[in-house]
Amino acid sequence: MSENGGFHAPTHAGGNMKKLELSLATIVLMCAATPRTFAQQAPGSFNARQGAVAELKEAQKELVSLAQAMPQEKYTWRPGEGVRSVAEVYLHVAAGNFGLTALTGVPGKPGFKFQGYEKSTTDKTQIIAQLTESFEFAENGITSLSDADLSKPVKWPQYPTVGDVVLHIVAHAHEHLGQSIAYARMNGIVPPWTAEQQQQIRQAPRPPQN
Repeated sequence: MSENGGFHAPTHAGGNMKKLELSLATIVLMCAATPRTFAQQAPGSFNARQGAVAELKEAQKELVSLAQAMPQEKYTWRPGEGVRSVAEVYLHVAAGNFGLTALTGVPGKPGFKFQGYEKSTTDKTQIIAQLTESFEFAENGITSLSDADLSKPVKWPQYPTVGDVVLHIVAHAHEHLGQSIAYARMNGIVPPWTAEQQQQIRQAPRPPQN
């Protein structure tokens, strides 16, 4: 969801965030270029639902690990005035997983409302729990859809079918994963998977020197 309420690429302040915005916008445009193709795959040729769930699981793994690596005191940090804080970005992703998935026709999360959700808490433990729950909700919801469901219409001109919404859920999660990586880097936090790779390289045996 944008700063004005819609689910679009966020507006960022400062030179670094301008570059991030352009990168994220490019990713979203690439993903959204042929949304109807996703919804109209021939049954058996490609399982769009399984592909979407696999991508969401990857985004979940990295976003949750970033959320765990960010110190509690950084959850209120934001790169500029009027831009989402660390906590608000994580909750924004959770809101997308809950709310957008419900648009596909699966039963919604009881009691969930978009309004005020992003600012509902800054507590690290609660946010990680909600982020994790939201991904599981989206993954289970998408898995429950049939191939025929992907072509059903949705009352959202930008994403006219269930399949288009499913694609947007995936793109939305990865868009804000990129934003969260930038937030972490700007606060001196190395993404955990990168830190692990660097550690493996340092520990790898060196070839004998002549």
